[in-house]
Amino acid sequence: MNLAFSPWIPCIRDDGSSCLASLADCLCGASLVDVAVRPHERVALMRLFLCVAYAACGIPENYDAWLTLRQRLPEAVTHYLKQWHDSFELFHPKKPFLQVAGLCSASKPKNGKKKTADDADVDGAGEGGQVAAAKLDFALAAGNNSTLFDHSGSDQARTFPHERLALGLLTYQNFSPGGQIGSVIWGDVITSRSSNDAPCAPLSMLHTFLRGHNLPESICLNMASVDELDAYTSLGTGWQGRPLWEMFPHGPKDKDAVHNATRTFLGRLVPLARTILLARDGRTMLLGNGLTFPSFTSSQNPFPAEFSATVITHKKRNKEEQTLLGIQSGRAIWRQLHALTVKRHNGVGGCIALAHCDDSDASLGADIVVDGFARDKAKIVDTVESVFHVPGIMLRDMGHATYEEEVKRAEEMERELGNAVETWRAVIDGGWALRLKIAGKDKNKVCIRLRALACRNYWTAVEHGLPLLFQIVAFLDTPDFRPKQLAWSKLLGRSAMQAYASACSQDNERQLRGFVAGKKFLWSRARKILEQPDKEGA
Repeated sequence: MNLAFSPWIPCIRDDGSSCLASLADCLCGASLVDVAVRPHERVALMRLFLCVAYAACGIPENYDAWLTLRQRLPEAVTHYLKQWHDSFELFHPKKPFLQVAGLCSASKPKNGKKKTADDADVDGAGEGGQVAAAKLDFALAAGNNSTLFDHSGSDQARTFPHERLALGLLTYQNFSPGGQIGSVIWGDVITSRSSNDAPCAPLSMLHTFLRGHNLPESICLNMASVDELDAYTSLGTGWQGRPLWEMFPHGPKDKDAVHNATRTFLGRLVPLARTILLARDGRTMLLGNGLTFPSFTSSQNPFPAEFSATVITHKKRNKEEQTLLGIQSGRAIWRQLHALTVKRHNGVGGCIALAHCDDSDASLGADIVVDGFARDKAKIVDTVESVFHVPGIMLRDMGHATYEEEVKRAEEMERELGNAVETWRAVIDGGWALRLKIAGKDKNKVCIRLRALACRNYWTAVEHGLPLLFQIVAFLDTPDFRPKQLAWSKLLGRSAMQAYASACSQDNERQLRGFVAGKKFLWSRARKILEQPDKEGA
């Protein structure tokens, strides 16, 4: 199966129908609107698309050169994929795509014969790096993954079509979390049983992409010029590098190829974080540790942030530090949008592609897709994706500040809603204060459980009015700003009151007294939060 010209990528056509498309189709076919995949798969595919596009067209020197990409892309990509046709064969005997040919298990053979991928144990827990192919899909019950939504985790006959294997392989190489792993023989080296994070996994980082009218346009929008890749140009001569398949490492001792794969811009886009060799039957594979990638989050082995990541600053011990914006449990992506839409400057801000967005006209804007892959150590927790149309003014400082201010007001209202629920509980439960005292350090966990229902209902109601929040930003410096802001304030107050009523019962006299006390508290705090100075703009 050749990934360059054989269909394997789930896509959506402009007529709304779905199909499988080849790599060439995605980069050249104007009839393809978008990929139809899960969030982490979108990130992995976009990195592959961009890597091929850069390799075919070159990294544009400046903005003017970037403007010509859309016209040059189809012809350049077609020529490039034909030139490197063999490198995209999934089961090529000498250079299978994103795999290590000749990989063998490091476990001691029982019959004197080295174990290959076709001999791997199908339960996913074999020795020497032998696992079930199901491990490539993070949603399936394999390894540390939950069995909650997958009841075939113990099915030893489970097989996967080659199209699904290819997508799983690409995604796994980008997002595999660090931890214990099997040991294999790569060249003349036995790989370590300890692995590090793949490039896209650290801190459950959020990845942001611009979206165009069709897939090739989206790819071009997310390509950057040399001027915009200043964080990478600072790496020195050869920072661009070459795609992995053009300079594939023969083993961990192949220093030049390893440097290209781990410390250059193009080399990291399609990473080799794990050494893998798939079996043709679609059931099993050999799996071991791959290359170690420097990371923005590593103090000992640092590297510029990924082009799709968002870098923020925060105070730690009275000192400002830079970190990656990641998925935050219980906090929807729209509440972090003010950080995601900051154009990157001096290494801080959102994705590099935001530099292409026009913020001179508030009526313009951009469609952005934000994807995330949440993990807890080696355990996969969740995947998230949000799509927004961001008004042009949102990309300016005044737009960020206004949006952030309104989100903070909504979050302050949530805190006071939680306090009101605690007020209700203190009245109906005479031992509540003692219970919190006994909880000690776990006091906050007890309070969070108490507030959970009210807070969930509150944010659900607020999200229904999210268009109002975008209108507040879009109408900055216009007569419509103040009415939209007042409407948003009323929405926050109404949502808090309704959430309080849904969470706090009033079925008897004591509950009624508690309900009145909590509502009185919430009403007084809500008035202070929602009162705004009479202003015409930000």
